[in-house]
Amino acid sequence: MMARPALLILLLLLEGCGGIRLRALPDPAGQLDPEHQAISKRLAEVEVTIQAKAWQYRPRRLTDRFLPFLIRIVNHGRGDVTLHLADVGLIDDQGRTRRPLRPEEVVSLLLGGSDPSALVPSVGIEASGPEPTIFGLELGLEWGRYRELRDIQRLAFPPEPIPSGSRAEGFVYFPNPPPDASRLTLRLILDAPSGQHQLPFVYAIDH
Repeated sequence: MMARPALLILLLLLEGCGGIRLRALPDPAGQLDPEHQAISKRLAEVEVTIQAKAWQYRPRRLTDRFLPFLIRIVNHGRGDVTLHLADVGLIDDQGRTRRPLRPEEVVSLLLGGSDPSALVPSVGIEASGPEPTIFGLELGLEWGRYRELRDIQRLAFPPEPIPSGSRAEGFVYFPNPPPDASRLTLRLILDAPSGQHQLPFVYAIDH
């Protein structure tokens, strides 16, 4: 039988090998950072950076099932800048478009369909006594799993407008693309004082 330390090391190595590997493609309108698989583009008053290799938080297994893109926006202009999160699109080379999942949807899927909002009050009541019931222990385990997923919501890109002279950053989450996809284009729509802008960021999938 495999010794427990060796088994744990093997599981960690397997976990690190999961996920989709994306490679930022050169763009004449952008600046490439191959080390972090990041692409930066600048308009007259806004600088936008997309980083594909950025999730270093809990849970580490998030990238086995989802694609988290880090978005960083710096507003150099004199008015607000707004990213339309609902209109962000991930388009593959087959023309299929996916919209980002809300952070709470990602958490629910990782919990196996559990509703995390229903766990919060119940755990405090059922598991706080000196002799918690089996029901309380089960909720405690679920609450422990939810705590591990809190970074997903905490680090999501904020929906509020970005004031002049400010910056905002956070993740947007997509399900993994179909196996036959070989290229992805992340499309952002920004409202700025100079008008509305569509910005594409292209990545190859290294199978």
